[in-house]
Amino acid sequence: MRNTSTILRILFSLFCIVGSASYSLVAQQRKQIVIEKADRMRNLKHEGQDIRRLIGNVVIRHEDVIMHCDSAYDYTSQSRFDAFGNVVVFQESSTLYGDTLHYNSDTKQGRVRGKIVRLVDEDASLITNFLDFNTNEQKANFFGGGIITTDSAHFSSKRGIYFSRQKLFAFAENVAYKDKDIVLNTDSLQYNTRSETIWFYGPTRVYNDNNYAYGERGWYNRRDNITELQQNAFVDNGEQRVFGERIYYNKQQGFAEIEKNGCIIDTAQRLTLYADYIEYFEHTEFGEASKNPLVLSISEEGDTLYLRADKLIGNAIRDSVKTDSTLFHLMKGIGDVRFYRQDIQGICDSMIYHSTDSLLTMYVSPIIWNEENQLSSDKLDILFKNETINRMYFNGSAFICSQEDSIHFNQIRGKEMEGFFNAGRLTKIDVKGNGQTAYYVRDKGKLSAVNKAESSNLTINLNDNKVSSIMFRDTPKATLFPIQNINIKEVTLKGFAWQNDKRPKSENEIIPKGLNLGFYIPIENKANLFRDKKKNPAEKL
Repeated sequence: MRNTSTILRILFSLFCIVGSASYSLVAQQRKQIVIEKADRMRNLKHEGQDIRRLIGNVVIRHEDVIMHCDSAYDYTSQSRFDAFGNVVVFQESSTLYGDTLHYNSDTKQGRVRGKIVRLVDEDASLITNFLDFNTNEQKANFFGGGIITTDSAHFSSKRGIYFSRQKLFAFAENVAYKDKDIVLNTDSLQYNTRSETIWFYGPTRVYNDNNYAYGERGWYNRRDNITELQQNAFVDNGEQRVFGERIYYNKQQGFAEIEKNGCIIDTAQRLTLYADYIEYFEHTEFGEASKNPLVLSISEEGDTLYLRADKLIGNAIRDSVKTDSTLFHLMKGIGDVRFYRQDIQGICDSMIYHSTDSLLTMYVSPIIWNEENQLSSDKLDILFKNETINRMYFNGSAFICSQEDSIHFNQIRGKEMEGFFNAGRLTKIDVKGNGQTAYYVRDKGKLSAVNKAESSNLTINLNDNKVSSIMFRDTPKATLFPIQNINIKEVTLKGFAWQNDKRPKSENEIIPKGLNLGFYIPIENKANLFRDKKKNPAEKL
């Protein structure tokens, strides 16, 4: 909101003009007011009071203030005067125009009226019909509409007040502001000249190119270029829609902050981020969400992934070796990572997702559930293709298991594994190093035996999540135990742990308690009610 300081100078110039003139009129030494010129002068009596009538080309001077008018009444005994017709007041670079000027030095109140009351200085002008001032309270106000214009800005409101002591302007009712960058509409606006800060109250809309912002309270510091929207704050930049009880932006530092009920919706990426605290650094393209963060990612088929962690971090890394324009987008989840989608669920302590390679890496006790299978390792690398799991790499203490009944479990373990998926379903497993399996056999739907086998390297093929074949690549050892003769401990592989109690059963176990995913809808609806009511500042009264 540049050039708002010009508004100050306009009203402050008015304040100085009327203040200087009024002071000279109440002074006991009338010689301080000099009648420079008048075509005629008459001394009159009205209800027993002396009146001096000045007629034609009247010029009155007080120190550096000069007033021109067609005629004037000087009520010397009442400490007031009236000026009429083509009133023009000059002081330094400022000029005030009106049809009438009425001033009372006892109350220190003055009124300027006219079809057009206009104050002009070197940079801008104010026009109104009604302008009052009080030199004792050091304030001046216009009402009935006012317009301020500069070379690069245009501002209007129904009424406004300037408080000289506080260096504070207050504008109210149908406030509109426009410069080369923005259009702002609000109900009430204040501006402090010392801090160069603007406060706005009530439903406020800011339009900038294709951007739209809404808030019901907030402030803007012109000197430091800092903006804060509060109370049902909403920003639509064309690529994302942003919500929060508080949205803060420091343009010079390139820093943005969202507090309480934060939400960012990226329609193009089909992503939605929720958190009670979000911060973003433009220069390093680094963002962090904490305080119950949640991400929703919708696939092209419409499946939704729900992901939460203690902290979610996203940033873009430029590869200067290949080309400065190449970006590698990373998302990190730190602490108690959990996610749910109908075809895949998982938990771990931390994770990194590399969007360029569609690679998700899970660290510290990671577990994945894919339909009937539980998959775990010291570290898991999951490769996605077309937003669907395509391949999985198990690094250290690899284990896959599934449940046959309450006490019997199919198991595969090895040093490392590679899992292959088709349409999101596990179809093949390559075990590399220390391979072991324990798989149950059914006869006419009933468990009949378990096949326990060992081989350094082996390949397992699955069909509908059931083992269809096992290929042993190095000196296999295999034993088939009839079901009635098995000892559960003997057919339980080292490292087995069925952890289905940790498996997220639905999205409700991922969504933070108390979070309403649609909380932003009423806010957006309210903001959009005003969206098409954009008003440029008035061009005429």
